[in-house]
Amino acid sequence: MEPEFGDTPVRRINGNSIDDWVAGMLAAGVSTSKVTEAIGILRRVLARAVRDRAIPVNPALDRSIKLPPQQNLDRPVLTPPEVEKLAMNMRQHRDQVLVRLLAYGGLRIGEALALRWVDVDRLNNKIKVCLSVEDTSGKIIVGPTKTYATRDVDLPASLIEQIAELPRSSDIVFPNRLHRHLRYGNWRRDCWDKAVASSGIDALPHDLRGTCASLLIDAGASVKDVQKHLGHKDEITTLRLYTRVRPGRSKDLVKRLELLLAEAA
Repeated sequence: MEPEFGDTPVRRINGNSIDDWVAGMLAAGVSTSKVTEAIGILRRVLARAVRDRAIPVNPALDRSIKLPPQQNLDRPVLTPPEVEKLAMNMRQHRDQVLVRLLAYGGLRIGEALALRWVDVDRLNNKIKVCLSVEDTSGKIIVGPTKTYATRDVDLPASLIEQIAELPRSSDIVFPNRLHRHLRYGNWRRDCWDKAVASSGIDALPHDLRGTCASLLIDAGASVKDVQKHLGHKDEITTLRLYTRVRPGRSKDLVKRLELLLAEAA
């Protein structure tokens, strides 16, 4: 998508111009998810302008065009062996650790790419998620998380150790070769897609977030626990989008049920 409002003063952006922009994207065949993502970025930028009193209200909240429903795809949930297989097909150790962080920390990819060394608490096996990287307009923008909230994410000690052992070439945990923020599109093309092809595991980076939610549920976490871990505003989002059932889960539950029936016999 070409930048639409890059040179437009925020006070000249209104609901009608946003509707025209959305209609143009839909007419060009841009997917509903991408349109929704673009609107979300614009809404957050304009929310900052409202807080700075540059404009009185957020025009991104005043739209008349309704988006078509998104296709409900049954996205995969990876098992830990599949996560490891995918990670080991990454050529760089940095990317192997990044895959594990996405799968077991449940971070959004932008949050992971924005992670700084100062956010890593090796002593307490946790990281602080407070920033996110966006790269949808051709320019790297580092800002707050999607929900504008900061959260602490507890991680397995072994994963914290892997993170701590990465080279510290800059203040960013997962930098590019120039010691700057990785661009998601480049990483997806050069690292993720190649690892998917070589491993035979058909998954998207965002599927690791759903994988994390499902693994936490399997480990005994409540929906509220998962909501806090993933940084959702409400439990409905967690239930509707991320608590998927991993392969083999039904058989595990049946085995547990058999044990309960045996106790009653």
